[in-house]
Amino acid sequence: MINYNEAQLESVSVHFIGNQGEQQGVKLMDNAVDIHSSTLKDILLRYFLGNFKDPQFFNFAHEDTQHNPMFEWSEQIFENPESIHTISKEMAMHLYKYSTHPAIKTGELMITFLQDVLIEDEMVDAIGIFKSETKDTFIKLKDLETSYSIDRSSGIAINKLDKGCLILNTEKSAGYKMCIVDQSNKNKEAVFWRNDFLNVTYREDNYNHTTVYIQATKDFIDEKLKPEFQLDKKDEAAILNSSKDYFSNAEKFEEENYLESIFSGNESLKSEFSDFKRDKDFDFSSNFNISEPAVKKNNGVFKSVLKLDRNFSVYIHGNRNMIEKGEDEDGRKYYKLYYDNEK
Repeated sequence: MINYNEAQLESVSVHFIGNQGEQQGVKLMDNAVDIHSSTLKDILLRYFLGNFKDPQFFNFAHEDTQHNPMFEWSEQIFENPESIHTISKEMAMHLYKYSTHPAIKTGELMITFLQDVLIEDEMVDAIGIFKSETKDTFIKLKDLETSYSIDRSSGIAINKLDKGCLILNTEKSAGYKMCIVDQSNKNKEAVFWRNDFLNVTYREDNYNHTTVYIQATKDFIDEKLKPEFQLDKKDEAAILNSSKDYFSNAEKFEEENYLESIFSGNESLKSEFSDFKRDKDFDFSSNFNISEPAVKKNNGVFKSVLKLDRNFSVYIHGNRNMIEKGEDEDGRKYYKLYYDNEK
């Protein structure tokens, strides 16, 4: 978690970024915005940093650091913070270059230099890059002594950060330590923020190792076992529950033990999973300490829901021997559920 109680913010560079595909252009400001009000500084710090809860860390891609303009510009800013407004214009044009997908929204790009940000017990300076795309409507009440007037206003909600990136002045040799927020990261067009504009890769730490193996297991089920092995829901639930038990109870991840726990001695599936992991370029360590925050954040991956037409949804939590699939003489499919206690 990020602690910004001691953080300092002096100015913010703001530029408008349109959609290049729609030829909406870029509006670059001549000067940064000087922030004199301490109250406004507190509000901006909350908007910029308050949305990075349990952050997942990244680095600029190792092999591309010297050819990644974002890495080079970050290096220049950390060496000379006063250059940030000039460089922010280049960053704005760089973002516009990749804002080509028709679903990418226009918005304001805000870039700032932050001092004394505490993260994972390390006090560091940081470059903050934020894009505001969504405007909220607010109701304004004005006291007229004998009555109230009601009006509306449009603006940015400080609890809703659309896109954000913190580049931390640490681990430079690995491509700087970074964390990212992207509220539209489930959409295909959103990859431009992380992959194209920033060009980052997952930082090799326990949090990301844990996340990758949980997600790899789910992807292996969806992309390999279901289409090629006709895996049914109860068998899917069995694998996911075994995976959840392993990550919830083990302190250290060892790939050989993990594969044995979820595939129960099936050497063919173990081999298939290893091939799948290699094809997907999952090159993280096969031995690491399991991250509890990562397990908690990815808890939804382990849920298995059996949806039967529009009539029933059955949540499968455990022993697959307690559920039996069949078909009657009339061709109607059914499940039998066995239990000991009704609650």
